Order: sequence, then structure tokens, then C-alpha cells
Amino acid sequence: MAAARTASALALAVLLLAARGAPAAADLTDTEHRWLAGATPPVAWALKQGMPIDIVVLPQAEPGAAPLAMGYEDGRCKLVFAMRGNPAAEATLAAIPAPLLQATLEAMTAHEIGHCQRHRSGAFDSLPGGLADKPDVIETSQPTAELQAMAREMRITRREEAFADLVGLAWTHARHADQYAQVLSWFDAARSDETPRGFHDTRHWLKLAHDADAFTDTASPFEQAATLWQRGLLDD
Repeated sequence: MAAARTASALALAVLLLAARGAPAAADLTDTEHRWLAGATPPVAWALKQGMPIDIVVLPQAEPGAAPLAMGYEDGRCKLVFAMRGNPAAEATLAAIPAPLLQATLEAMTAHEIGHCQRHRSGAFDSLPGGLADKPDVIETSQPTAELQAMAREMRITRREEAFADLVGLAWTHARHADQYAQVLSWFDAARSDETPRGFHDTRHWLKLAHDADAFTDTASPFEQAATLWQRGLLDD
């Protein structure tokens, strides 16, 4: 129960923005407690770095919502926990082996913090300097401008998801080195049925994360992710 108490303390400390009617920390469910406990280490680290993160615990999840997501509004990142009325919240916990649960939840949270970093740096949707943002074969093959725009959104989202996945894995490599291979396998499985080059098809970059020298722990998770991400962009 110590983890649950830590999560409640985190919720009280940084619940700076919440939907009207959101639950108070004392009223959090067991599922919310567990997700918050999983999120605590990377969120605490990010806050120490000065990242503008607010935690939002929704009173009711929208249909089909992800249990954990990151939004960005008025210069602040919103880490959204959509647990209530959301079967995916409990199902996700149940599908992760118990010994791997904390490390995996931290990686998922670090993934979302990776999105926050891209937003706050003003780099979201853009490529590093020196790389041209050219349409891929999927985009150029679309018969209408509307479909081309959708394909472009898919291409850009895929890149951002890849960066975020690598942040999550860099965090794991530094904080849970003994479980890194298992967490990486979890990411592999989670992405295994994605549409090729679809919104969340990050498999091109996950392959790079299997290299023995993928992460060195000598830089921040953002810097390590950026190095591997750029390597993947060169031959994507």
C-alpha cells in the first residue's frame, strides 16, 4: 500500500488541472492508485527538470479512450488518466506480468512525457535540422488532397510515437536495466499488429532499440531517444 499512498501524494501535489467533478485524491479507485503509482517516478523526475506537467484524473472516460494520454494546452502538458468506465485501464494492468508492472507503467508514462518534451521544445511534428520532410510513398499514392492530408498526419504521428517509445525505453534502460529486455519485448508485442507505417507503427525504431549500444545512460532520456530516433529517420 506504500505505492498507493505515494500516488495519492503525487495526485494531491500536482493535480493542478482537472475536469469539473474530477475525483479528489482520497476518492481514487484502486485502478487509479496503481496507475498513479506507476507514473510517480518519471513524473517526479520530469517535474524536477522544470517540465510544466499537470495531472488530470477524469471523472468519466470517453468511449475508446486510452487509459493514459498526454495533451498540451496553453504551454502546459496534461497527463490524463482516463480510468473510470474504461475497461482498457484494468485490462492493461491485468495483461502485464506482475513483476514487470511497475517498470512497464513507468515506461508508458515516460513515453507520454516524451510527447510533452517535443511540444514544449516547439519541435512537435517537425524533423531535426538537415532532414527534409518529404511525402512517403503512401502519401504520394493517395488520389485526393484530403486523403493525402490524412496520410501526412499518419506519417507525422508515427514519427512522434517512435520518439516517445524511445524515451520510454531510454528511461527503462537507466532505471530498470535488469528488466529492459522484457519491457522492450512488451513494446514489440504492443506494436506487433499495427498497420504497416500506420499511426503507431514504431517497429522500425524498436528494432534499433535491440542493439546492445542503443542506450548509454550518459545523457537524459530525451537526448538518448533523439540520437536513436534520428538514426532511424535516416533510413525510414
